Amino acid sequence: MKRLKICILILSITATMCSQTREPAVAGSWYPAKKADLEKLLSGFFDEVDVTQPGISPFGIISPHAGFIYSGPVAAQGYSLLRGKHYDTVIIMGPSHHYLEDVVSIYNGDFAKTPLGEIPIDKEISEELINCDERFVFNKKIHIPEHSLEAQLPFLQYQLEDFKVVLILVSTNDFQLLDKLAAELTKIAENTNKKLLFISSSDMSHFHDYQFARAMDKRTCDLIIQNKWDTLRGNILTGQCELCGYFAMYSFLQIMENLQAENPVLLKYANSGDAIGDTKSDRVVGYCSIVFPEKEKENKKIIEAGTMKDEDKKYLLNLARQSIQYYLQNRREMRIDTPDNPEFLKERAVFVTLSSGENLRGCIGHMQARMPLYQAVIEMAVGAAFEDPRFPPVYDEKELADINIEISILSPMERIYDYKKIRLGSDGVWIKKGFHSGVFLPQVATETGWDLDTFLGNLCAHKAGLPYDAYKDKGTEIYIYQVEKFEEE
Repeated sequence: MKRLKICILILSITATMCSQTREPAVAGSWYPAKKADLEKLLSGFFDEVDVTQPGISPFGIISPHAGFIYSGPVAAQGYSLLRGKHYDTVIIMGPSHHYLEDVVSIYNGDFAKTPLGEIPIDKEISEELINCDERFVFNKKIHIPEHSLEAQLPFLQYQLEDFKVVLILVSTNDFQLLDKLAAELTKIAENTNKKLLFISSSDMSHFHDYQFARAMDKRTCDLIIQNKWDTLRGNILTGQCELCGYFAMYSFLQIMENLQAENPVLLKYANSGDAIGDTKSDRVVGYCSIVFPEKEKENKKIIEAGTMKDEDKKYLLNLARQSIQYYLQNRREMRIDTPDNPEFLKERAVFVTLSSGENLRGCIGHMQARMPLYQAVIEMAVGAAFEDPRFPPVYDEKELADINIEISILSPMERIYDYKKIRLGSDGVWIKKGFHSGVFLPQVATETGWDLDTFLGNLCAHKAGLPYDAYKDKGTEIYIYQVEKFEEE
């Protein structure tokens, strides 16, 4: 019996020695190192939360990662929505502030530790990611000093029970690698039975004066909550917006789009000047809490194409033209009162196409419903006229007078597994493989006269950047949809 106890003790010690725990790097500096002190601080944050968004079930959260006395109240606003909810795994994505190794490092130890205890790592998802790409690695040195992921853990521990984490540090600015990360995480989410929550860890503008920081951060928040993520990318790269966690957020935003989260909601913004009561400071850091609500099943029931009345079509075409004209005159997007017609308030996916004579002049749209129909028409009309990178912006009202406007309203996406089921001229097609994707509207087949193989081959090769016959590959996702198309007379 004594020998048996010794063997059990040895096995226990060996197991403890073999387990790998990510120790806290900033406990005692960025937040309290003692459990009681940390709990007291967090309790104070959550007691002060302004509960104005009841009932939201988060699917994704953008949360700051500064010292808790500065960003803690903002972070608590987002994490307050987790109370009483359950998630099997929380996937946290953040930047590496100390290393640029041109990799994505996924922590593949056993636990992440804070003064509130240890959180188990979801090794199944972590290992699946690491096996996806040679630049998806477990680089321990990147994780040891980093605070961006660690800063989220105490808030999660305070609000949730019985969950695991995946810790992803982005140590690259390679957009192709980030596209791959988004694609692989999307695939994992689509094929797991686990309830997942995604966290994007990022602060905003750094070390500007108080008023300048607020203006810059407002512009950044507006682009995020208006789903203008391509514009956000350009503004980040040119310095018009600042997000220290942007490259991780880039993948996060793709995941939100791929998995059809609801439109994001800004819960709270503040900066370090607000935290210390110094609005005269010239070196503040900005923080935001933005939630992407989980898509409710009933919200997926979008009205099918083919039901638009003639007077409604005329209204939307006039709205598109007025939107372009207003932008030409004012260089900003037109705002209108909410229409009374309930059809215009339903979330719809929309494309707006501009043509000059027989030539395409611009085409911009969304494959998935993100906003009310009337707002989508306004934004896509402006996008087609001024943001299609293939064409110069519409330059004056004289040119606009010669442009014809066409609106395409899309039905919900339906995934198919046999490409031969596609009905040429009736079905639009969206094709995806990895981080490559491309779309053809149904009218492309009618206008070109292509047969099915030529239609799909051109979609793969010229729109999605895939091999010509990629549509025959079982790993390629094919979605079909229908369109209600109408244009100016």
